[in-house]
Amino acid sequence: MQVIAEAEIAEMIRSCLPALDEMEAAYIQECYLHGPPMPLAVFSKRWRLSAKALNEFRTRALARLRELMAQKGITSITDII
Repeated sequence: MQVIAEAEIAEMIRSCLPALDEMEAAYIQECYLHGPPMPLAVFSKRWRLSAKALNEFRTRALARLRELMAQKGITSITDII
């Protein structure tokens, strides 16, 4: 059950990636969907983000993903499993 739910969640998140901008999609893909996840320090260095900019970016990217998931009718984990 857990493996199936994880796969479904990952697939739903992947379906939202094209609607995000390049950096947002890369952040979700590299820091959450790939295993092992990319450390934030590596991601921020790659995209040349300061600590403050990274924090603001992460908040914005996750809010946009949450918004896209809500448009698909997913507001909680129970909507998937």
